[in-house]
Amino acid sequence: MKSLLVSSTYFPPQIGGISSYMGNVALTLGPEHVCCLSGVPALNNDLFGGRGDVRVYRPLRRLSDSKSKYSRAAAWGVALLEIMIRERPRVVQLGTIWDYYFGLWLKRWFKLPFVVYAHGNEILAAMKASWPKLRLTLKQADRVLANSHFTAGLLAQIGVAPERIELVYPGCDINHFRPITPQEELKKKLLGTRCKDRVLLTVGGLVARKGHDMVIRALPHVLESVPDITYLIVGDGPYRAQLESLCMSMGVRERVIFAGQMPEEDLPGMYAISDVFVMPSRENLEACDVEGFGMVFLEASACGKPVVGGLSGGIPDAIVDGVTGFLVDPDSPGDVAKAVKRLLGDRDLAADMGKQGHMRIVRDFNWPRIGAQIKEVLETVVREQPKSA
Repeated sequence: MKSLLVSSTYFPPQIGGISSYMGNVALTLGPEHVCCLSGVPALNNDLFGGRGDVRVYRPLRRLSDSKSKYSRAAAWGVALLEIMIRERPRVVQLGTIWDYYFGLWLKRWFKLPFVVYAHGNEILAAMKASWPKLRLTLKQADRVLANSHFTAGLLAQIGVAPERIELVYPGCDINHFRPITPQEELKKKLLGTRCKDRVLLTVGGLVARKGHDMVIRALPHVLESVPDITYLIVGDGPYRAQLESLCMSMGVRERVIFAGQMPEEDLPGMYAISDVFVMPSRENLEACDVEGFGMVFLEASACGKPVVGGLSGGIPDAIVDGVTGFLVDPDSPGDVAKAVKRLLGDRDLAADMGKQGHMRIVRDFNWPRIGAQIKEVLETVVREQPKSA
């Protein structure tokens, strides 16, 4: 049974959590069960880095980039018609609620059922939007796939029927993210004269939500008992200047390394040279800003590292508190420091949490398992459709 995955703005080779999620859904389902429609351009026609041959359709750029809404609509319409003729999908997957119009249009004109992936921020936005179409789409979807219990709770508040909410966690590529020997040359290149230090690591965009500032504020407390520590930040974004200024005011500038954006293939090496992964994300519900799950916690755990995350949003689904890491108050530098110091001060505890995290990811978050769950949802939705006369 073929499905159509529509993710107009979040798709590989674009970097980001949702884009990675959608790409892995496509790769896991495979060409027999999915084709894709996206407006994200491929690089060198090698969308998945040689990992799969799933067919991806794109609207004509000269039309889809037009200022005319009619030209843009025509470009997407032509791509959809080609898909319907060549692929004959029986169910549609919407990468986010922002692709609602594809689901509604295909359901109206081709009688195709659709499911929607729910990630967090966009559901908060739909709750607050004065325009009701987003909420109506969620209610009309045959299934909504929530990435965490937190997101599932938001869907219930909107009015999505409980029987149509499915909890589907993001998966993790356990062949790519796995424990490997730390590369001393990489550590020396990044840390320079501090290459013998133990390393705190955060991977994520430099935005206020991620909580980099709380780690920086916690550093003086950590240094009191762990003087050989460096904080390595991988990622980039609009918050960088503020974070650098905060490092200066806190007197820890020489202890913080801003490594910038890294390609996904380099991330296992970054996790390997770290001792503790920390990202005390916090939520700002008024600004529709929350960590719906936190895929980087899965990556760090898969690499055998203990993790520290903020007790907010969907992060409690990514971290088993006291088993694979610690959940902390994301607004308390003292709480962050306490968890970090405990892990750095007890190597056996840190190693055991890393081991427990790795086993959990391999067991519960491998992509074949997640893919089988998604496939079952899609097949169930198709079986539920009324038989045509």
